[in-house]
Amino acid sequence: MERRPDLDIIRVSIFLLLIVYHVSLIFGSREFLIKSSENTSFFDSVHVLSHPWRVSLLFFVSGAATAFSLQKRRPGELRSRRSHQLLIPFVLGVILLIPPQIHAFLSVHEGMPISVGEVFRRYLTLSPFQLADGSWRVIFTMEHLWYLAYLWLYTAIVTTLMSVCGSTLKTIGDWLAARLKGAGLLLWPMIFFVLLRLIVMPQFPHRLDIIDDWYSHILYLTCFAGGILLGGRAEFWQNLVMVRRAALIGALACVPVLLWMLELHPLADNRFWSSPLASLIDGGFMWCTAVAILGYGQMLATVHHPALSYLNRAVLTYYVLHQTVMLLIAEQLYAMGWLGTGAFLPLVVLTLLICGLFFEGWRRLCHLMPRLQPLWSIAVETTRLTKAKLMFPVPRKAD
Repeated sequence: MERRPDLDIIRVSIFLLLIVYHVSLIFGSREFLIKSSENTSFFDSVHVLSHPWRVSLLFFVSGAATAFSLQKRRPGELRSRRSHQLLIPFVLGVILLIPPQIHAFLSVHEGMPISVGEVFRRYLTLSPFQLADGSWRVIFTMEHLWYLAYLWLYTAIVTTLMSVCGSTLKTIGDWLAARLKGAGLLLWPMIFFVLLRLIVMPQFPHRLDIIDDWYSHILYLTCFAGGILLGGRAEFWQNLVMVRRAALIGALACVPVLLWMLELHPLADNRFWSSPLASLIDGGFMWCTAVAILGYGQMLATVHHPALSYLNRAVLTYYVLHQTVMLLIAEQLYAMGWLGTGAFLPLVVLTLLICGLFFEGWRRLCHLMPRLQPLWSIAVETTRLTKAKLMFPVPRKAD
């Protein structure tokens, strides 16, 4: 029995890719808090080639780690522990990190001369802001921190169900494992995801509203629950290895089609991107990419390196801070007239560097001041939500 650092590597890589993705939104055609004056559809390819699978895979990996945790803790105990780990960073982030993002939006996008202190006051008291079109709007949002809220919600739902009907969920897991073999491992989930895009997404598009985000909830909760029901089963991971080559071929085949569709239809063309053709390609690409990453990722299951342990501890800090840091840098670049497409790579590097420096400073401060140790423990423990110590045999043979 061995640890599974491959899932740690996947998780860390997804969070780092998230930073690249968010920076690309500044330069692409999609709406975002700050936009460069040199927007180009070239950066939309980052969205098209990463967004379909990135978050879904992250929720699956989180579910797989939760399956291991449930082997050691009762559902109620785990639910209480995760509430502590997830809600404290979420609440602190919403209070302290979102107002600077709103200030950047109001200053650059709306052209409003407003101080950061005034933004904090109006945001925390739910007072309206006057926008450029003359309308008044109360702004209170989770922005990128939505992942913590959604993950807590799904953890609460699944652990409650396990307390009430754990044997039924095990039966469902047995039923799924029996059918997700060979071609069925690629075909049945793909059909589900395509139908979900065709039927649910047009009515409930992705909107980061935890109350009315039904497409995202069905998609991400399914992936999270799938990780819990299947993540602890050795045969499931062995089946992933068996189909990973076919999944990789399928994913690579979708790439030129997606880029060709993007060339013909901008991302703003919602009618096309919710059409049967786009749903078929997008859904197939999402699942094939996830299976290929999970399958080939097992080749890294015996990799142990101090850098991986360090990144596991640091990645939550990067995730929580990165969008605020990125937008503050972008706001200054915009003011200096330097927010052209050439700023993409420097903005990525500067965001990573500042997040890394903050993590190191916080880590050292907590060691010097014992009273801060509880907050440090929360940060470190939360990064272990997907810490891969899943105890089942690791496939060792590559294709």
